[in-house]
Amino acid sequence: MPLLVDVRQLAVINELIKDGASNVASSFGTLAGVETTIDIQSLAFVDPGDLSDEIGAEEVYAATIDLTEPPYGSFMLTFSDDTAAAVAELVAGAPVEGELTSMQESALQEMCNICTSGFIDGFANTLDTTINMGTPALEHTAGQAIVDDQLSHVRDESIAIVLDSTVCVPERNRELELHVYLVPAPGAFVNLLDNIDLDAFEQESMSEIPG
Repeated sequence: MPLLVDVRQLAVINELIKDGASNVASSFGTLAGVETTIDIQSLAFVDPGDLSDEIGAEEVYAATIDLTEPPYGSFMLTFSDDTAAAVAELVAGAPVEGELTSMQESALQEMCNICTSGFIDGFANTLDTTINMGTPALEHTAGQAIVDDQLSHVRDESIAIVLDSTVCVPERNRELELHVYLVPAPGAFVNLLDNIDLDAFEQESMSEIPG
């Protein structure tokens, strides 16, 4: 059975993801001590069975976590080796030469912690709720293995929300590509959307547009 949502709820979903992404940039900027912005390259809804193609076969870094409150499901943040090296250098303050040092690996884990919680908090704030979470597990492996290990339990009627974004660090002339995958439990996700006052949401969104 496909996931059914009201057409107007698509705007809500779009706003949820954008607010989460904005929090990612803010959280990373605070961690690295630099000004950051985020540029959303694309936002798409895909079948969970297609996530292997979305992530690709190459090795990536992936921070994954299961959500223990609505919308439940799984959250995953992935990024390339080049982005990992740039993040490690920005946060740890030392250039990457070959393998990551223990300090740089810790910086990478901390980035994943703060960006994951930043996204989920931004998402929850828009819903006027809270979503508790633990510490994301960070691994470096092939994209296919991540999907098999972390998302094998996802049900056929689920939907995956895929966000491709670039965190820009102007003063360091750096652009960090981050990919977000949110696969909510279908029933819980629809229930959250159904409880949103769409008229009030639209009025609030319009009030935020500069006159």
